[in-house]
Amino acid sequence: MKSKVISLTKVILKNSFQNMETAKSINENKNRKSKSMIILYIFVFLYLAGIIGVFSNGLIKELMEINQEQMFLGIILLGIAGFVLIQSIFSAINILYYSKDNEYILPLPIKPSQIVAAKTNVLLITEYFIVAIIGLIPLTIYGILTSASILYYISMLIVLITFPIIPVLISSLLVLIVMSFAKFTKNRNRFQLIATIFILVVVCVLSFTVSDTQTTPEQLVQMVTKANGLVEMLRGAFPTLGMAIDSLTNISFENQILNIVLLVITTAIIYFIYIMIGQKLYLKGAVGNLASGKKTKKKLNETKAFKKSSLGKTYVGKEFKTLLRNPIFFMQCVLPAILFPILIIGLTFAGIKGEQGGSITDIASMITNKTSIYVGIGILCAIQFFLMFIYISATAISRDGQNAVFMKYIPVTLMKQIDYKVMPNIVMTTFMSILTIIMVEYLFKLPVIYLLVITVAGIAMGVLQSYISIIVDLKKPKLEWNSEYAVVKQNMNLIWPVIFGMLNITLLIILTVIVGRFINSYIFIAIIAVVYLLLTMIVRNYIKNNIVKLFTNIY
Repeated sequence: MKSKVISLTKVILKNSFQNMETAKSINENKNRKSKSMIILYIFVFLYLAGIIGVFSNGLIKELMEINQEQMFLGIILLGIAGFVLIQSIFSAINILYYSKDNEYILPLPIKPSQIVAAKTNVLLITEYFIVAIIGLIPLTIYGILTSASILYYISMLIVLITFPIIPVLISSLLVLIVMSFAKFTKNRNRFQLIATIFILVVVCVLSFTVSDTQTTPEQLVQMVTKANGLVEMLRGAFPTLGMAIDSLTNISFENQILNIVLLVITTAIIYFIYIMIGQKLYLKGAVGNLASGKKTKKKLNETKAFKKSSLGKTYVGKEFKTLLRNPIFFMQCVLPAILFPILIIGLTFAGIKGEQGGSITDIASMITNKTSIYVGIGILCAIQFFLMFIYISATAISRDGQNAVFMKYIPVTLMKQIDYKVMPNIVMTTFMSILTIIMVEYLFKLPVIYLLVITVAGIAMGVLQSYISIIVDLKKPKLEWNSEYAVVKQNMNLIWPVIFGMLNITLLIILTVIVGRFINSYIFIAIIAVVYLLLTMIVRNYIKNNIVKLFTNIY
C-alpha cells in the first residue's frame, strides 16, 4: 500500500506542475527568460524572508525584555495553524474532487484510502512551501536569539513537518463530509461554491468558539505577570499546539524527547483515523461529482440577450460574470479578499464583547491624538495588507486562456480592454478600503475629514496596484492550462501583488519615520494619495505606449 500511495503522490505532483514545465523551452529566448525569472523569484523569496526576519527579530527582543519570549512560539505556531487551515480549504476541494486526474484515477484498481492518502500528501506538500516562509525563518531566528541547543533545531524541523498536518486534515475532512452530498446536486459549480462557503463558515465558527476563553481580568493579569504565562493561554486553542510548544521549550532533554514522540504519535493516529473515515466518504463525493453537473436546457430570453447596452458596461459585466459564475475563479481571486477582513472584523468584535474582552477598545481609548500620522499610515498599511490577496488583475489575461488572442481581433482598442479588465480589481480594492475604514471608525472614532483623506489614499493605492498587476499578467500570461485551478495555483504571477504590497508597506513606514515629525498628517496622507494617482497615470501611460509589445506574448 505504501508504494502505491508514494507512486500516486508522485504522479499527482508531476501532473500538478507539468504546466509549469510546458512553457519551458519553445525557444532559446524563453529558456533565458525562465532563468532570469528563477533568479528574480529567488530575490523575491529573500526579500520576503528579510522582512519576516526583521519583524521576528524585533518582536522576539521586545518579548525577551518582559520575559515572555516563549509567547513568540505560540504566536507563530497558532499563525501557521490558522493560515494552513484556511488556505487548505481552497485547495482541498480542487485537489480531492475537481482535478482532471480523477477521470483517470477512479477507474484504476486503486483503493479509496490510497487515493485519499496520496491527494492529502500532495495538499500537505503544497502547504509546506508556505510553512517554510512563515515558520522556518521566525523559529530559526528565535533559536539564535535565545542561544538554543542543537536539539531545539532538530525539534523545530520535526514540529514544522508534523504540526501543519492536523489543520490540513481538519479542512480535508470537512471537505470530504460536505462533498459526500455531491450526488444529490445537479449544478456542480453552484454546489462547489456553496460547499466552500459553508466549510469556511464552519471553520470560522470553530475558531471563534475555541478562542472564546472565559479568562477573568484578574486571571489574565496573573498569567501575563507570570514568566511566559501567555503561552499557557494559547495551548488550548488548537489540537497538538501544546505538545508542539513543549517540544520547543522544555529544558529537560527527556521531556523534550517525550513531547516530540507524543506529537508524532498523536498526529499519526489522527492521520490514520482520517484515512479510515476518508475512504468511506471519498467515492460518494468523487463519483457523484463526475455524475453531477449536467446542463439543463434553458430558453433564450431574447429581451435580455439583445438588450442594448454600452460597450464598457457589457465588457466589465462579462469580467464580473466570469469571476462570479466560475467557482474556482471566485474562490481563488475574490473570496480570500473578502474572507480575511471579515475574519479580522469577526475576531475584533469577538474581542470587544462583554467585560472580559475590552483589551482592543482599551487600546483604542489610549490613542489621544486621533489624527496622528502614525494612525493614518497604520490604516493605509492595513488596507494594503488586505489588497495583497486580490488577484483579479494579476490573472485578468490568464483567465481567458487561449481565448485571450481574440482581444487582438475584436473591434475594441487594446487600451480600452485593459481599462475594462482592471475595473473589477478596482471595484474590489475600493470595497476593501471602505470596509477597513468602517472597522477603524467603529473602533477609533476618527474625524470624518481624516477618514476621507485616508479613504482616497487607499482607493488610489488600489487603482495603482490594479494596473501594475495586469502588466505582470501581460508580460507573462498563463494561457496553457487544463483546469481553472491551474490559473491560480500554478501561476507565479500571483506573488507580485504580495511583493508590491510588502514594498509599499515598507516604504510607507520608512517615509513616516523620516518625515512624520515635520509635516501635518492631513497633508502627508494627501501627498501620498496624489503620488499614487500620479504613479497610476505613469503606469497607464506606459501600458498605452507599449501596448503592442505587451500583447506579443498573447497568441
